[in-house]
Amino acid sequence: MDLSLLGLTSAFGLAASAGLNTTLPLLCTGLLGRFGLLTLASPYDALSSTLVLAVLAVLVVVEFVGDKVPAVDTAVHAVQWPLAAAAGAILFASQSGAVTQVSPPLALVLGLLTASGVHGARAAARPIVTGTTLGTANPVVSFAEDIYSLALASTSALVPAIGLLLLALLVIGAAAVLLLAVRGGRAITRRVRHFPSA
Repeated sequence: MDLSLLGLTSAFGLAASAGLNTTLPLLCTGLLGRFGLLTLASPYDALSSTLVLAVLAVLVVVEFVGDKVPAVDTAVHAVQWPLAAAAGAILFASQSGAVTQVSPPLALVLGLLTASGVHGARAAARPIVTGTTLGTANPVVSFAEDIYSLALASTSALVPAIGLLLLALLVIGAAAVLLLAVRGGRAITRRVRHFPSA
């Protein structure tokens, strides 16, 4: 596989993982950089500093807990959308040493759009989960997102071919959820139209 393609795969996978969990991929990337398993382009190598890692560890715990509580998770998603976009931009651009064919400003935009798209799909799906399960499935779904985000971030950084597979599965899953949501919306609209008026 072409090395430039692997770099792009890593960058997109890291950015997409930030759409599922804003802080965990940043912490994962910082730790991989700290232990010499991943080279981070300057100035993004600051992710591996002790201070940044400590702050990210605290933020991971806050996000982890807040995202498990029904209704609170919806507020967290709304607040996190710009943060997820920024995290995606940082993670994509941190790979600019591996992604030499993409200019730094374009790398930031691609990361921002990738993370925003994933986070938007996630934020749109969560109220459906809450409504259909009365919030009982929210912690399970959130935990699955956390695990998938960590797996996507770590494999994208360390084994880009597997990261690409996980990224493809994420895109397919998001498309399936979107299709189900559209079909469900249409079914509700048809029922409302046929509902006898008073």
